Amino acid sequence: MQVGELTEAVRNRSVYRQFHWDNVGGQAGCRGRGSNLYFSAAGMLPGYADMPWRQVTAAANSLAADGAEGLAVSVQGCLPVSYEEARLREDMKQFAAEIKSNGMEPGDIHIQVSDQVNAAQYFVTAVGHGLRTETPESAGNEQGFTGTADFERNSAGSKGRLPGQERRLRPGQELVITRQIALAGTAALARLHEKELRRRFPFWLIDHAKEFERWMPTSGDARAAYRFGAAAVYPVAQGGIFNALWELAERADAGLEVDLRRIPVKQETIEICEYFDLNPYYLYSAGCLLIGTEQAEGLVAALADIGISAAVIGGVTDGNDRVICNGENRRFLDRPKQDELWRLGDGEMAAGKKNS
Repeated sequence: MQVGELTEAVRNRSVYRQFHWDNVGGQAGCRGRGSNLYFSAAGMLPGYADMPWRQVTAAANSLAADGAEGLAVSVQGCLPVSYEEARLREDMKQFAAEIKSNGMEPGDIHIQVSDQVNAAQYFVTAVGHGLRTETPESAGNEQGFTGTADFERNSAGSKGRLPGQERRLRPGQELVITRQIALAGTAALARLHEKELRRRFPFWLIDHAKEFERWMPTSGDARAAYRFGAAAVYPVAQGGIFNALWELAERADAGLEVDLRRIPVKQETIEICEYFDLNPYYLYSAGCLLIGTEQAEGLVAALADIGISAAVIGGVTDGNDRVICNGENRRFLDRPKQDELWRLGDGEMAAGKKNS
């Protein structure tokens, strides 16, 4: 098997089927069935092996996209015998800061040392509490967007619906994307290959690219989208926007038509991806959400009012055709592929020769 996330076929055949699940479970974990607890897990992130605490943000993003508020995080670690205590202490300090910044509490923290690994391995599991939405007439809507659905903590006896329970696209809806694609992937490339890139590009371009990392958390963006009545929210992560489009359509058993020219991408991303011969549409994109909605223009305007850029990139169609349009050219969306950062790390790209 290849490094990174399991392929769709392997995941369905060898994971979901063993638990008698279909392929519409949570992106990184599974929601609490028949309860108001949601779970999300995260492991290795492409481009962030040296920053394992970023898994906390990845798990929090997934919870929020499922319509849940993060409560606690557990961290499981397996360290090689040679790992120094000072490094462990720094790791835990960073994990603690990341958990706090995502508004959660530390849960079970279990670290062990093994002679069966040659590098530190950390895995994160986050648990969240389901949120409910109410109509303005029933909730009063004192906060958030005027005249739209409101978010509140779900309490015993409440009758509001859980956003994650209706997290599927429907034909006729439009697709909205927040911020830009490949932000986290671009930041990782700029950080890991900084010296090399500074020999090729202006210093300001690399500095800007490294700062894209600050946009990785999307919990607040997801909550804002649900307040406005979004039908489906998906955190674009490993495999980039093309993998996210496929997976969201697959869950809904629906078709898509997307205008490639409308997908927002930073110039820094274009420049760095061209240098390494990488496809930005398959690059790690934490920091970006894909949203299905029946009120696309209103959602874009509402997000803009709170400082979140967004764009309408296409719509949901009947049938199973998933089409990418680029001017007059039309082609079918490919099945999910390996994230470009994993391919670069495997030494399969020309960049590996550049760095040698």
